[in-house]
Amino acid sequence: MRTVLPIALCGYAMCLVPGCTHMVESRVVQAFAEDLKEHDAKRLMAGTSSDFENQAVRGDETFRALKLIDLPEGMPKVVNVKDIKDENDKKKVVAKKVVATIGKERRKVVFRLVREGKTGPWVVDDLFLSNEDYKDNKSIAARLAVLLSMQESLDAWKSGLRDRILAAATPEFAESLSLLTPDQLAQFSKKITGHMVGETRILPDEQIRDGSAELAISISEGEKSTGKLILKFLRDGQRWRLDDLALESRSTGEDIASARLVSAAMAASLRFQAAFRAGDKRTLQEVCGGRFFNGSLAGADLTQVRLPEAGPGLDGFDMKLEGARATFVVRAGNEELTIGLSQQPEERLHAAPRFLVDEVTIYDLTSSQDKRLSSLFTAQATVEAFCAALVTRDVAILQDNATHDFKQRVWNKVQKAHFDGLPMTRLAAAKPHFAQTQFKGSLTEILIEQGETPLAIVLREEGGRMLVDDVLSPASAWPASMKTAAEVLIPVLDFAAGLKNAQMHVVRGCSTADFSRFAWDNLDGLTEFEPRPDAFFAPALSSISHSEDRAEVVLGDRGVGARFHLVKERGQFRVDDVTLIAGPGDNQQIALKRAIRTQLAEGDQRAANDSTRDSFVQPASAVGP
Repeated sequence: MRTVLPIALCGYAMCLVPGCTHMVESRVVQAFAEDLKEHDAKRLMAGTSSDFENQAVRGDETFRALKLIDLPEGMPKVVNVKDIKDENDKKKVVAKKVVATIGKERRKVVFRLVREGKTGPWVVDDLFLSNEDYKDNKSIAARLAVLLSMQESLDAWKSGLRDRILAAATPEFAESLSLLTPDQLAQFSKKITGHMVGETRILPDEQIRDGSAELAISISEGEKSTGKLILKFLRDGQRWRLDDLALESRSTGEDIASARLVSAAMAASLRFQAAFRAGDKRTLQEVCGGRFFNGSLAGADLTQVRLPEAGPGLDGFDMKLEGARATFVVRAGNEELTIGLSQQPEERLHAAPRFLVDEVTIYDLTSSQDKRLSSLFTAQATVEAFCAALVTRDVAILQDNATHDFKQRVWNKVQKAHFDGLPMTRLAAAKPHFAQTQFKGSLTEILIEQGETPLAIVLREEGGRMLVDDVLSPASAWPASMKTAAEVLIPVLDFAAGLKNAQMHVVRGCSTADFSRFAWDNLDGLTEFEPRPDAFFAPALSSISHSEDRAEVVLGDRGVGARFHLVKERGQFRVDDVTLIAGPGDNQQIALKRAIRTQLAEGDQRAANDSTRDSFVQPASAVGP
């Protein structure tokens, strides 16, 4: 049973005052005010209802919370009392609305009184700072309940102790926070509350509803405001629990849009890093999206990549939230690690958020290179497939793993028969050994050893895939670029094959418009041309020289062979002339375009100049490529 003796004595004294009205109500509200002034929690509990006590009275913490509320100072003077009757029994008074004024400014406040039990004394059930607050049910008890939970939450976060932080949170928020280790949670709490010094100041426009509440606390250094901390609560019976908090800082990179989301995304990021460094693919499969894991990590050699590591602390991390995306960024020396995550759909209403890693990028601050893990590991798979296809001469796989430019310039024109004449495409039948990866802007260059041959495979991202854009190999007689060398050599091989097989449409397709007009448009074949030009095309490739719009390809040597002159026409290299070589002397070399044009002009292709025929001897044997 509650003790009401102090209140009764106070009321007795008031009754001695002549003209005293509303004696019971005055006695109750003035005792309430006195208990608040004296910070007497025991008497406060005696003079308030069970609901008020359960919501708002927690010993000294209540009076600490009351300092955050703009309560008027002074003793209340009752000016009006209205009985509130039972809706079903209009004679039964169930509560009282007591209007009182306080202080010199006679500020009006409203008390709601109820009986303690059926026949017990009247006690304070709630307090409202204005008649408008009374109509809107903005009660002091509800505010105190939220403020008490706010104090409990802030004290827990400032302590950095895992058990206290989780105990003050809703189950869903606690679930997100529990994904962090005790040390990580302590560091996270320090990041959020580290700038909170001095007294707590509640900002205006706090929102307290039946089941949820939100308020903001000013953060300042001295008299200068540096930001605010926003706390969100959900009601749990008579108490409130912290469901989320956000930090809005005036310092760049310090904002935390949602601790609930950030903690879940950060936990996934930290688990990813630990699992990656340990080569733990089972954990990686749990924390990564299926496409990222299966397409990049499942079959990858994780030891090929070193993730930047800033150290055990989290002071340097930054977490950005945008819609259902989260980005975890941490700087370590001259490198920056960025982990991209996507929030997964909720399995149930208000469930703890879940994030999965779907991309990881290492940014080199000194060279401004972006190193994407998905690109790197898919690039290795692409390189293996491409090199194997070169060995087996599988044109379809080469096309599938090449960029659009590489396909247009080389692989869409290549057939198996071409490979014998393309020495730059020959590789040993061995699995490539990956030596080093270099990132050069939009290109990735992987250095490998294929057998004993060192190669640089150049890749470019295209259509979401890393595709081979070129292959660089040591070469002194022709360009190191396979794309450049093959692009020039393919029309030469087609031209030679076309002449050998008397396929003039092929020859015309490989020749410039000028060469075709003076020669091939007038011929159906070379059956009567002596010596036959294709006999000079058998020797192996000697050299390729190349400029932007011109190229020269030499087959054989000074003794026997051919020199092809090519010009870029309509975006493709075409044969513009061929010099047939039967020896080192000038009279042993002949330009094919001029020779054919001359013979056509004479009207008799079969009539060759005897002296020319004598000195222009057809080679006796052919050297294969």
